[in-house]
Formats: sequence, C-alpha cells, structure tokens
Amino acid sequence: GDSDVTRRVRVVETTVFYNPIRAAIRTFTPKEEIIMKEQDKFEISLLQRDVKRITAQVEIAQDIMEGVDNIIRWRSKPLSLFSMIFFVLTVYYVEIWMLPLLGGCALLWSHFVRRVGIKRFENWVQIPGSRAYFERNKDSEDAGSTGFSAKLDKMKAVFTTAEGIQKALDNMAGIMEKVGHIGQWKCEFVSVIVTIIMFVAGIALYFISIRIIIIGWGLNKFRKFYFKPNLVDNNEVADLLSRVPSFPEIEKYRQIRTRGVKSSDKPEKAE
Repeated sequence: GDSDVTRRVRVVETTVFYNPIRAAIRTFTPKEEIIMKEQDKFEISLLQRDVKRITAQVEIAQDIMEGVDNIIRWRSKPLSLFSMIFFVLTVYYVEIWMLPLLGGCALLWSHFVRRVGIKRFENWVQIPGSRAYFERNKDSEDAGSTGFSAKLDKMKAVFTTAEGIQKALDNMAGIMEKVGHIGQWKCEFVSVIVTIIMFVAGIALYFISIRIIIIGWGLNKFRKFYFKPNLVDNNEVADLLSRVPSFPEIEKYRQIRTRGVKSSDKPEKAE
C-alpha cells in the first residue's frame, strides 16, 4: 500500500566561496541570461503599472524644475539671493575632479541615513497612485471587473494609455529626427545658424573660461526674472528644434505640395 512506500530524500551540501574582488570585476561583465523564464505577455494592468512608474519619475523631475523655477523667479527673495551666491561660488571654485567625490559623498550620506533610520528617500519617490496599485485587493478587483461597464472602463483606460505612449514616442522620435535633419541640411537656414553658433562658441570657449560663461548664463536668468517676475521663460534649444520638421511633417508638407502642383496642372474648363 501507500504506507509501504519509502520516500527517499537526497540532501546536497554546497560550499560557496565569495570573493568580493572577483564579484566586483564580474559586475562589469554581461549578466547571465535566465533561460527558464516566463514569456512576456501583454496585459492591461502591466501597461498601466509601467505608465504609472514613468509618471512617478516625471513628476519628480517636474517638482525639481518647479522648485528651481520658484528660485529663479524670486518667489522667496532670501532663498533666491542665497541660491544665486551659492551658484556663483560653486561654479567658480568647483573643479571637474570634485564631481566624482561629491557623488561618492552623496552615496555615503545615503548609506548613513539608511543605517541611522532616518526617513528614506523611497517614501518620497513613491506616489499614492502607484502604491495603491500594488496594494489593492485582488478579490475586490476581480469582483469589480465583471459587467459591460467595467469592460468599457478598461477599454477607455487602454486607449488613454496608448494615446499617451503614442504621444511620448512621437515626441522622442521627433527630437532625434530633427537633430539628424540639422546635420543633413534638410532645413538649410537652421543648419547655417547652428554652424555659425558652433564656430562662435568654439572661438568664445578658446578665449573665455567655461566658468565665466556658466556664471554669466546663471546671473542672466536671475536678472531677467528679478526685473520681470511675470516673464515667460523659453528654451532656446527647443525653440530652434521646433523650426526643423520631422519625418511626418516632411511627408505632410510633401503631400500638400503635390496636391498644389496637381491642381495647378489641371486645364481650366472653357466657359
């Protein structure tokens, strides 16, 4: 019977020798590929999760840029004055070799904060929306996923997510295409301007220190918003790229031009 069956268990003992030097060297080699792994499948929930992950990082960058914008616009005059002096002193005295040391000090400080038990930075990175996504109850999700209205909401969420991804991909592809078109002289006027700027910048960097240029650029930012608090700032590089057409825009202009040529070639009907 089943009671007569003897279960045999094979115990394998292994000894692991860990060498931190070899481990550090192997860190810079390609990672071993996992052969036995689940095949990636398209799921709406995973797509929404990834979008929320990207949105969280974008919101962090937006918060940082908003803080910098508030400083430049002199919303708090003592803070803006201190930031301007700190910016000038940092650019003037900091050397290139100090940047890796600052990065190492930042990592050591993060390790110290982690060991001491002070509030960690991950709590600031996580947003309530993404946290609720991972902590939601599976049973309530399954219970609410029935019915035509629930399916319709899912379809709307998919289309909204897909539209956002499509727009982001279009913007990224457009920027890279426009940079390439400048080098290919697709828009000759802009390419001429960029060429002149490159030569002028090279000559300026030969005679003027990069520190002086950066300090002048930063002080100009503070000066503009101090005298004109409601000034709408612009990005000169983005404005320049906006004058260069991308591939879809070139095709659209080409079709418009072709239609205009065809319409002009048509013989006029005699009255």
